[in-house]
Amino acid sequence: MQHPPAQSRYSGVAMALHWAIALLIVLEIGLGLRMEGPPGAITFAVYQLHKSIGITILVLTLVRIGWRWTHRPPPAGEGPAWEKRLAQTVHIGFYAMLLAIPLSGWLIVSASRTGIDTVLFGLVPFPHIPGIPGLEPASKAAVEEAAETAHRLLSYALYGLLGLHVLGALKHHFIDRDHGLARILPGQPAVARLDLRLIALVATLAVTAAVAATWPRVSQMARTPAPAATPVETTVMPAEIPAPVTISEATLPETSTDAEAASALPETAPPSRWRVREAGSSLSFSATQSGAPIRGRFRTWTADIVFSPDALEQSRVRVVVDMGSFATEDSDSQGVLAGSEWFDVANHARATFTADRFRSLGPERYEARGSLRIKGVSRPATLRFTLTIDGDTARMTGSTSLDRTAFGIGTGEWAGTDDIAGGVEVETTVVATREPA
Repeated sequence: MQHPPAQSRYSGVAMALHWAIALLIVLEIGLGLRMEGPPGAITFAVYQLHKSIGITILVLTLVRIGWRWTHRPPPAGEGPAWEKRLAQTVHIGFYAMLLAIPLSGWLIVSASRTGIDTVLFGLVPFPHIPGIPGLEPASKAAVEEAAETAHRLLSYALYGLLGLHVLGALKHHFIDRDHGLARILPGQPAVARLDLRLIALVATLAVTAAVAATWPRVSQMARTPAPAATPVETTVMPAEIPAPVTISEATLPETSTDAEAASALPETAPPSRWRVREAGSSLSFSATQSGAPIRGRFRTWTADIVFSPDALEQSRVRVVVDMGSFATEDSDSQGVLAGSEWFDVANHARATFTADRFRSLGPERYEARGSLRIKGVSRPATLRFTLTIDGDTARMTGSTSLDRTAFGIGTGEWAGTDDIAGGVEVETTVVATREPA
């Protein structure tokens, strides 16, 4: 077993960078086999991990280029001139691919219409490329399509270079029997034909690829937590007192039993009118995309509330929401949601919920049945809520579930519910003060 000269080997830092990048590349290839899975939390987590590893490869490649620039690599090994030129071309191609592929992926994420943030390994938020999220929708779509094509073709090119690189290393080791592998293997410079270090590296790479291709599905890996919602200031506008609202679309027919029970009740005082306080009141919504939560809220809305637990049959509520006042965790999705395929704010600036049928569900628990109108479409809606009244102050928390497709929210390519679920949860908290009679 011969030992190559010490100066013919790469430095320890270069070796560490080489094998770390190789391990991550194999991991990315394995994850790529899992990225076409059905939408859900697992697929979303795989995409986030894929992005995290891609950015890590980009950073390590830049470090490796800087190290190579400041530390002269060992001279090329023995062999014919054409083989040395081919090896040099493959190495240059590797550097180009390891820069271009992550950059094209970063461009895809930045131009994506969904605007999902990247959180590296679920810990470090990573920004989009400046200027890309603010492009016009048509321009963003063109950039995204071009970047996806480049990302795919560059990945195929990387597979080819990787194959040439591995074949060249095997040729040097088993056919030429020179010191090619000794230049990049850590530890003793001598390399046997069945060197344990080589076997360990090959096994590690193989296991990494296998785990990457199967682990998320087997272990049901939890999705990456979405970033906590940024507090958004809510403006509750004072509502003009409208005439009593009559609900025709959502009012359920009153049964004879209900009518008889109502007539048997003693006369009660009329319900109080309540003025909503801005502080402590909120109106929010949540949905899921690929199993990951999407949260937002409306900052401006009005509420006319006439209510008394002792006069439910005379109680009523009317809420008007400024649809253009929505805010989400991801600012890049603002323009998308405001567009015609979603809220269509330009043509439907307001949504309205009206209800005049209330019933008690138990102590401090109630149900309001009425009608919700969004984008010109009215559908029956039921709001269940809890209410506590302390003197002239009331606090209510309530929620309801909606099907966005029933209101035409998410049309065209977004009409399906495989990626973005149809179900939407709406939650509200109201703190109100009783107005003088």
